[in-house]
Amino acid sequence: MTIDQVSFGVANPLRITIRALRAQHEGAEMLVQLLLENGEHQEQKSLVITTEQYCEFNLTRGPITEEVYEQIEEAAELCRALRSGESLLSYGANSVQALTRKLVGKGYRREVAAEAAERLAGYGLINEERDMKREVEKCLRKLWGSKRISAHLWTKGYAHETMQGLFELLQEVDFSENCATLIKKHYGEVPTDADEHRRMIASLSRYGYSIGEIREAISLLRK
Repeated sequence: MTIDQVSFGVANPLRITIRALRAQHEGAEMLVQLLLENGEHQEQKSLVITTEQYCEFNLTRGPITEEVYEQIEEAAELCRALRSGESLLSYGANSVQALTRKLVGKGYRREVAAEAAERLAGYGLINEERDMKREVEKCLRKLWGSKRISAHLWTKGYAHETMQGLFELLQEVDFSENCATLIKKHYGEVPTDADEHRRMIASLSRYGYSIGEIREAISLLRK
């Protein structure tokens, strides 16, 4: 039985009572046990909210209004989204935007998913600058060019403010040298066959290198 399924008539008004409050998960969460009655039906319901939310509501046992009940339901959904977000972060770093997208994919409303991601960032569980630096390091180990690195980071959903730091991270990188290393790794030396040479340039472009960097890499190898 939910509020929408209960008659709001004068004869059968909805009564909602908090029956018990119990801390769980070492005090991180609060279990709220409720009783919903409308004269004809009754239902016991348990909702879990964070201790932070519990303190915000200042809940006590006894009757509550429908408005407070709806607030507790919304808080419980946010609590579930926070726990889902923590679980996703345990598998790897996420930007706020990427985590929001994943939580929406798990069935949470976008506004709830976004709030959960922002709160987790506020708790220090998401650090976009640190995570982007690590992601750049992984890309450089794969010998990616700057264009591919930039495109990859945008797909990760890093905020515009975070992406502004990318230039500083890459300005000391010698991409021509990296491109030369990639050519040696895949081809051994610069191909002399015209068709193979064209295919090599196309492949290096897909790795994110500019034509200028590719030409400089070829020049380095030929020297």
